[in-house]
Amino acid sequence: MALDPTGRGRAVHVSAPARLSFTLISLDASSQRRNGIAAMAVDRPGLSAEVREATDGIVTVTGTAEETAREVSAALETLRKLWDGPPARVDVLEALPQHSGFGSKTSTLVAVGAAYGRLCGVEPDLRELARTLGRGRTSGASTGLAEHGGFLVDGGHVNPPDFADEPRKYLRPSRFAQQEAPPRPVVRLDFPDWPVLVLLTHGRHLGGQQELDWFHSVTPIPAEESWRTSHLVFMGLAPAVLEQDFDAFCAAVNEITFTGHFKQAQIAFQGEAVAGVLAAGRAAPSVDAIALSVTGPACFAFTRRPQAAERWAWDLKRRGAIRDFWFTRANNHGLATTAVS
Repeated sequence: MALDPTGRGRAVHVSAPARLSFTLISLDASSQRRNGIAAMAVDRPGLSAEVREATDGIVTVTGTAEETAREVSAALETLRKLWDGPPARVDVLEALPQHSGFGSKTSTLVAVGAAYGRLCGVEPDLRELARTLGRGRTSGASTGLAEHGGFLVDGGHVNPPDFADEPRKYLRPSRFAQQEAPPRPVVRLDFPDWPVLVLLTHGRHLGGQQELDWFHSVTPIPAEESWRTSHLVFMGLAPAVLEQDFDAFCAAVNEITFTGHFKQAQIAFQGEAVAGVLAAGRAAPSVDAIALSVTGPACFAFTRRPQAAERWAWDLKRRGAIRDFWFTRANNHGLATTAVS
């Protein structure tokens, strides 16, 4: 597609939220659909980047980890060919932490792709953009939250006829999954203005071949556990967000965290560094609910008493139980692009 001449020589700034995940839903060998996720978008951590035409004709990515920079460079080359655009320079001003539970890879690629599209005079469909870049093959959360913000539940993918015969062929992390478009949200709601406490723990980062091996070691899960998680999501989390029922929401979050089959496997992978933080949150009077975002190591909590919860978090940090913490709020609008000179 031809480059919009009004876009040449200018920059586009993009901001995007992080994803916090409550749980994957359907990971058994007999259900009609696989994966599915419940997740929300938050302002912090967030991505901030500028994308501009590279005057020297060289694709450059600065301000992010080497792994992400390589992925962004490859994505720009793919989109250049697709849209007949110029080489671009990407300066990441604020990066999302990698392999921490924030959806950094997909969120960054979709955000930079959207900004590059605007530079080229293209307004890409974010779901199609993610598919083009090979993202969202397992979860549609990061893509859906980039588009809509708020709280969402996606319905995963329909299982093919041979799924039950070889479920591990299809139950895979996104990087290793078969090429498919990201699942569409079946629930999308504005998240209430409740404070969200993000906790960076000393847990382990999971990615690459290790993630695939671990995923295969814990799936498929029993069918009744998928069905129970579905109930907690669709009859617990989602209606509580819609009705702004804080007590019901926190009850569902804690039930997922401390009794969910797959969530227990994720916590077990992390070990005491994360399990201890979750147990401390469960015992703290100032913390009403606490969760592990996907496999972590980031945790997040909800509270009616943010000042008391802040003191609790400071004590964890003082004792070396966590690396850092902060309060944030839900992001209910998704990514945003702005043309700058």
